Amino acid sequence: MLLSITQIESFDKNGFLLLDNFFSEYEIKRFENVLKKIIKIELNKAKIKHSELDIDFDDKEFDDAIIKLEEVDHQHIADIYDTIYSTPAFISLAAKKEISECINQILKRELDDPLYLDQPRCRIDTPFDPYLKKCGWHQEVFYYVPKSDFVQIWSPLIHDATKETGAIEVCVGSHKEIAKQSDKRPENEKYSFIVNESEIKKYDKQIMELKLGQLLIFSSKLIHRSGNNTSKKVRYSLVGINHNLDNQFFSPPRFIEVDKKEKFEKFYNSTTKND
Repeated sequence: MLLSITQIESFDKNGFLLLDNFFSEYEIKRFENVLKKIIKIELNKAKIKHSELDIDFDDKEFDDAIIKLEEVDHQHIADIYDTIYSTPAFISLAAKKEISECINQILKRELDDPLYLDQPRCRIDTPFDPYLKKCGWHQEVFYYVPKSDFVQIWSPLIHDATKETGAIEVCVGSHKEIAKQSDKRPENEKYSFIVNESEIKKYDKQIMELKLGQLLIFSSKLIHRSGNNTSKKVRYSLVGINHNLDNQFFSPPRFIEVDKKEKFEKFYNSTTKND
């Protein structure tokens, strides 16, 4: 997929690029069908302990069922989140080759040069952010591989992204420098590295209301945040980080599973207790 000179110049100027009709109706529907089945499976598991879930959620899985699962135990949402991103239906979206081609052009690299796809996920944000997952105005550079050169992607799934569902907000043109911020967590914030309000005032803000199928590509230095989901819908979003392997500071992140050794010892002991 080739970008025009105008599109590349727009990214360089504003720090982001919006692409229309990037994902096909088939790709989106395939993902939707898989997610619906995963939610139904999780509902059946949850009903064993929570009889209040034994109601008809047909055609209401994406919103009513998720909100109800969140109410009874957030772990159900966490399990859906940790499952869907490893399905072929999701991976085929996050790893679509045209994404790499577009990002490589933005980074002035060859079309087929390799990128490192870091933590592609399907965000699941229920209304009113009950677990305070929302991060204030920030630049992603302080949350991933230090000094890496990377580009982000964001796209709505299941529903269009609107102001009411908490569409992403950006500070236009804020990607050209590291903004003033502190490594200390501000009051009323869950995260550190929140950009100073004096910096935010320098820029025009834009709410990125996207239709299904659209893709937003943006700089790791672009100041942005998620909006507040004040609707009655769950916001589903494709997010991902694409690292430039030519960058001398990049090394692949290594993730350590918490309590992995203890989990396997417990499993082993359960299989041998009758020996």
